[in-house]
Amino acid sequence: MKTILSCSNCFSGHSISTFKVEGKKGKYRCKKCGSWNHFDYRKEIEQSNSDSLVLFDLRFDDQIPDHKLQGQIFGKYTTDFISDWSNEELVFLKDEEGTENDLRISVTGLPEIVKLKNFLFDITTESPSKNLNIIINHNVNNSPVRLSVTVDMLDDRFVAGKLYLAIADEWNTFLHGSFTATRIYQIKFDEHGDSDKKLPDFIPNELSAKIYALSGNILALQEVFSFLDQQAKDELLTLVMYHWPEDQSTISEVHFKEGNLLVVFQLTQRKLNETLIFLFSNQVIPNQKHWQLFHEVVCHSESEPLFIPILKHKFPENYKTNLGDNLESTNEDKTLDWLDADDIYLLDSFVRTVGSLDYVVSDPIRNPLGFSLLQECFVRAKYKSCMRLLERGADPNQMDANGETAIFKLCQDSTLRLQLKTTLMDELIRKGAKVNLQSVNGMTPLHWCSVFGEPSMAKRLIQAGIDIHAADNSGSTALHEACKFGNSAVLALLLESGAKSNVKTFDEKTGRDLAFENLEIAELEGDEEKKNRCKRVLSLLDVYGG
Repeated sequence: MKTILSCSNCFSGHSISTFKVEGKKGKYRCKKCGSWNHFDYRKEIEQSNSDSLVLFDLRFDDQIPDHKLQGQIFGKYTTDFISDWSNEELVFLKDEEGTENDLRISVTGLPEIVKLKNFLFDITTESPSKNLNIIINHNVNNSPVRLSVTVDMLDDRFVAGKLYLAIADEWNTFLHGSFTATRIYQIKFDEHGDSDKKLPDFIPNELSAKIYALSGNILALQEVFSFLDQQAKDELLTLVMYHWPEDQSTISEVHFKEGNLLVVFQLTQRKLNETLIFLFSNQVIPNQKHWQLFHEVVCHSESEPLFIPILKHKFPENYKTNLGDNLESTNEDKTLDWLDADDIYLLDSFVRTVGSLDYVVSDPIRNPLGFSLLQECFVRAKYKSCMRLLERGADPNQMDANGETAIFKLCQDSTLRLQLKTTLMDELIRKGAKVNLQSVNGMTPLHWCSVFGEPSMAKRLIQAGIDIHAADNSGSTALHEACKFGNSAVLALLLESGAKSNVKTFDEKTGRDLAFENLEIAELEGDEEKKNRCKRVLSLLDVYGG
């Protein structure tokens, strides 16, 4: 046999074997919202027959009495209800200690509260309502019912009214009298941090800050943040970490109830990251409890959250003491993994925190080549992030350890669509990218266009004034690379632009020599496509005397 335990916070039902709670008193934690709830089953449920302990009338026509709400539920006389009322639901709970079998009655389908003030809402068996639902301990009533309810007083926090409820079920359920219910404001936030209604004006700053922090509404959080004391600010950080979703793709539904506010969140790492960045940027310094929460979150994450490099940047000593030794071995090369989402919202947040568009992760393990933030975006082929950084003024000529800039990374890319690549190339050149730089091995961006066969990219570099005769450390020019890899389209562009067809490498090899070598390899491998590419290169060289 099963017993239903109802959470007094989010009203979720928890099914448990009756023998586990009979004769016992204790508390349990709600699986949905995490709130603690009390239960007490030390008294056996009094058994009674179906005769009414209180007489009632389905055709009741008198005034509802003024006395305190009372009646019989499950054949037992009951008083001392605690009530909540939102526009969606009127709820009567037995005392919060749960000493009366966790009794819960809810009435849904009522008109809005304001419409019931000084108005008697009547539902009878002769005039039923299709929207009305009366639920007792999760059991929907199917018996004939009489319900009369009116609101006498209404303000921001409380609703006072009278109720007459008679149900012709096997227990002759009956409630009548006056009640005062807490007026519950129910607000829902989606995964983007947008709510279906505004917070009431009377909500205190501390509670408003909690709501805005969990929703990721930074503009609204900023307005109330200055009114908080240090303890309240620390609690915000704890609250965010306690509700951290398990991974980047998870959307967690959380029910948050405090005072007369019930808020339903669709939480995402993206929005909570924004909150954390705001808190760290406003001098909220993590304490030891926070560092422990950070550690637990990271240990259960498949990829490193955005706030880890921010912590390292803002609090390097505490990071090293609390996280550094534990994370270096398990999270190598993941410092900027959040870039994979190509989310400019997160990118802007990160830039605001580190204070630089040209940020470099100064860690030989995580960033051995010293890529800048812009270079990292190009290496990961994240179009929107690249454009965002360039538009905001990131330095396109910042070099890594190989002497390469962002334009090199673009010419080395083989994943982005050509249209996106040419748009990025145009933007780089417009922002002042130097095309004639050579890396430590002497290669230019044009060399890489020859390797990957990108005539559209090569054409833009040539128009921007790149030296088509520049040779790398082995004496190879862009023409040699085009011949070697059989990229006739790039070769034709180079030859038309005046590239020397007979120039030799340090090994005394011309473009024709390299093309013949690869033709022989293709014939041995039986690779027809490669053979045809080499033949087209040789034909072009014949035309231009190479």
